[in-house]
Amino acid sequence: MRCFVTGASGQVGSALIRRLGRDGHDVTALVLPGDPWADAAFDGVRVARVTGDVTNASTFPDARFDWVFHLAADQSFWRGDEAKQRAVNADGVRHLVDWAGETGASRVVHVSSLAAVGLADRPDDVMDEDAVAQPASRRLMYAEHKRAGEQVALDAANGGLPVTIANPGTVLGPWDHGRHAEQLLGPLMRGPVRFAPGGGVNIVDVRDVADGLVRLARRGVRGRRYLLTGHNLTYAELSDLGASVLGSRAPRVGLPSVVLRVLAAVLERPGLWLGRKPPATPDEVTVGSRFLYFSNARAVAELGFRVRPAREALADAVQWYRETGIWT
Repeated sequence: MRCFVTGASGQVGSALIRRLGRDGHDVTALVLPGDPWADAAFDGVRVARVTGDVTNASTFPDARFDWVFHLAADQSFWRGDEAKQRAVNADGVRHLVDWAGETGASRVVHVSSLAAVGLADRPDDVMDEDAVAQPASRRLMYAEHKRAGEQVALDAANGGLPVTIANPGTVLGPWDHGRHAEQLLGPLMRGPVRFAPGGGVNIVDVRDVADGLVRLARRGVRGRRYLLTGHNLTYAELSDLGASVLGSRAPRVGLPSVVLRVLAAVLERPGLWLGRKPPATPDEVTVGSRFLYFSNARAVAELGFRVRPAREALADAVQWYRETGIWT
């Protein structure tokens, strides 16, 4: 298959292009001008590069691809990035599906986010593909824009484009060049004091997500959403698992959500004035205090999706951070 991947230099993109290459597919990646991660992400991988930007439809190649994987996204939780994020996460999806339709792609896999599905207040609220976003998640900028992008993809599917949607869990494992997962793991696992928010998260190995995306391209149902999720853990449980992997006995400190919300709100307005993101935003605190717990039953039943143990995913992530010098 001729495959086209946006967001290929990200962690999931890096895993995906490796999986596609190993399976013998021809891979072309859309790469931002001056992308700082591309060389490292594509190291040792046979991939053609096209310089472009999903916010500029004219930069898509004039070519047809069998499988199109749309991974490009802005993951900010800071209101100062709102205009940029909407351009990428909502308008960029429209550009992509329009181009895919015009060029005759046989399959489009749109990678969304669990934030677009919803957040729960209780750990026993395990959500699936049919969950309705709760009020807390409806107010989140990132969730709002990812839901808008999903709607664009669904509209295209209803119009006949063969689009399926993937909502991965929080990915762990190698190729985290942007250090997105590391920003989560660092405070939980390292240092003399480890801080843990009061909520919970779903973690999944990035290599399992890449496998799930290929399975989606092969047999996902048009217009259907699939949760490529793994293990539901509280942040405290993830911290304890991390300590076990690292051989650390450092204490964990739980941070009350109300304190974090006040601090984040106080710091956000000056940050907007100065154009600088604060250490934590109100949206990040909201996510950290809720439970992103999800079921992967549909993906397992319809795609044969499988996930490796949480400890293995975490250990391989730590090994990669150490090998690359991010952690010493």
